[in-house]
Amino acid sequence: MQFKKSLIITVLGLSIVGFSTGASAANNDGLVDSEVTQSNKQADNTNLISGRAAKPSNSSRIDVYKPLLGKTYAVAKSSSTVKEDYIYAKARTFNGDGALIKSNSTSAKKTTYTSVRADNGTIYSGNDWAIGNHTYKLKGYKDINHETKAYW
Repeated sequence: MQFKKSLIITVLGLSIVGFSTGASAANNDGLVDSEVTQSNKQADNTNLISGRAAKPSNSSRIDVYKPLLGKTYAVAKSSSTVKEDYIYAKARTFNGDGALIKSNSTSAKKTTYTSVRADNGTIYSGNDWAIGNHTYKLKGYKDINHETKAYW
């Protein structure tokens, strides 16, 4: 009876520990590093845009992930506070020697957000990194270009 009770307590304790570590991993899904860049738009001609209350702003980020099970990957995310005429996002992954591993891009019109994923293709990501390129175009404003970089 004593052995059975000890076994039940041990299994219960391991389940709680396993659940709590699994919950925290699910919250960040293996997020290792990220970089965020933000800019306010500048009007091409201030007389044309004077009716708008606040300047639109753009936020660009690159997130690199190393899931517990699976291969590493990067996600480039481009977002705006207003609907842009055009948004572009590109994610590229590089190995420690600087060689390009994967590249992927996407673009969208009349939207506030777009994102793209580039797999790194490896379980080991030693000195690897990812670069995100982001472009925002809105009539009446100067184009915004960001580059973000994060490491595994």
